[in-house]
Amino acid sequence: MVRIILLGLALLAGNSIAQNAAGGYPARPIRIVIGYAAGGPTDIVGRLYASKLAEYYGVPVIVDNRAGAAGIIGTELVAKAPADGYTLALGVISTHALHSANGRKLPYDPDKDFAPVALAVNVPMIIMVNPAVFPVSNVKELIAELRANPGKYKFGSSGLGGISHLCFELFKMRGGVSDFIHVPYKGTGPAIIDLLGGNISAVCEGVGGAAGHVRSGPLRGIATATLKRAQALPDLPTVSESGLTGFEAYTWNMFFAPAKTPREIVEKLNRDINRAAKDPALRPRLDALGVEVVDDSTPQSLKDFVPKEIARWTAVVKASGVKVE
Repeated sequence: MVRIILLGLALLAGNSIAQNAAGGYPARPIRIVIGYAAGGPTDIVGRLYASKLAEYYGVPVIVDNRAGAAGIIGTELVAKAPADGYTLALGVISTHALHSANGRKLPYDPDKDFAPVALAVNVPMIIMVNPAVFPVSNVKELIAELRANPGKYKFGSSGLGGISHLCFELFKMRGGVSDFIHVPYKGTGPAIIDLLGGNISAVCEGVGGAAGHVRSGPLRGIATATLKRAQALPDLPTVSESGLTGFEAYTWNMFFAPAKTPREIVEKLNRDINRAAKDPALRPRLDALGVEVVDDSTPQSLKDFVPKEIARWTAVVKASGVKVE
């Protein structure tokens, strides 16, 4: 009987501590760590959300850019930070899925060392070509031309094993294409410059960097690599509706806290990030980036998100034989 009473008191004490932790949160500045340089798409998304959270909480919400090692430096910092809700990561597909899928040794476990807080945005990938050197207009023509001329065409990417690379590896597998030459660059910017110059034939790029070139005409959009059409390019069909049913390649931004952050704090952050996504002062600015804003994720719904992403892209890496040194 005494043990039962003591256990009950312990549970009550634990609940009280958790409630007090959430009830007094936040009492000081919050830091959002981004593993990439300022000015990029992830940084812009992070700063937009930070501005709203600062408004809601009445404390500074600071974006801390910790660029280096393809996002690993900043991500490791958050993994090892105190689990108190004052240090968050705005993670991307590379830091939490693709590095693992490529077999890269990481100083953190992308699943076990983090608590998912909220999925902020999905970023559709767009397959586009330079029509002057690759005269195709749709997915069927693209596949037919690649099959008829193996080794003739080159595609560029932001780097070996990145989403812009694996997008085409998946396309090759699904389309039965054997020899479409990969040219890795240090970022999609240089790849697009070479695409505009005709030095390569195609690029699979996030909608933010692709939409302007497709709308203005120098480059031709072939298809969106998500299951539904991108709101930034609604007239552009998807790869899936063009014949490769179920084809899907996109990147994303998700807020993570260190593992063991109190559940009440994670849930509070989730509610307020979703609130920010719906805020009429913020939503148009996010929509203008061409991203697909997510405003209804929960920590529970995201529990298996990272493991599933790792498994999905690990299968592509293994099947395609990609080797990242």
